[in-house]
Amino acid sequence: MSSSLPSVSSEPSLMQSAEPPSPEMSAIRRILRAILTALLSLIIIAGAASPFVAVQYQKHVFAERVHTYLIQQKHYTADELSSVKGIWGMMLPAFYVEVIFKDEPERVYTYFAHGEVTLMSHRLIHSTDPIDVNETDTSKGAVPKHLE
Repeated sequence: MSSSLPSVSSEPSLMQSAEPPSPEMSAIRRILRAILTALLSLIIIAGAASPFVAVQYQKHVFAERVHTYLIQQKHYTADELSSVKGIWGMMLPAFYVEVIFKDEPERVYTYFAHGEVTLMSHRLIHSTDPIDVNETDTSKGAVPKHLE
C-alpha cells in the first residue's frame, strides 16, 4: 500500500520567514511611508480647505464684476469708490457686493452680480431706524446720490 504523505523537502517553505530586510530596504520603506502619509495629509487638508477657498474666490469674482461694471458702464472713477467688497451672506443669492462711495460714506449700496450686475438696495450704515433703509425723503436730505 502506498501512502500519500507529502514529501519532505530540504528547501524552506513559503510559510517560513525569509531573512530580515536589509537596513537599506527598511530605510526606503520608512521614506516611502513618510511620503505617502504626507501626500494623504495634504489631500485631506486640501479637501477640508476647498470650500473656504471657493467662497473667497467667489467673493473676489463678484466684487471684481461690480467694480468693472461701475467703472466701465457707469463711468465712475476708482477714486470715487471707497469700498467694493464681496460678501457671502445668508440672503439669496448668497453672494452679493457692498459698495461705499467716497462722497457718500454713510450709505452702503448692495449689488448682485449673478449674470447682469444690478443695484438691489441701499441703506445707511449705522441706522437702527427701518425708515432710513432705502430712504428717499428729500426733506431729510437723505436722497441717495448713486441710484441707477
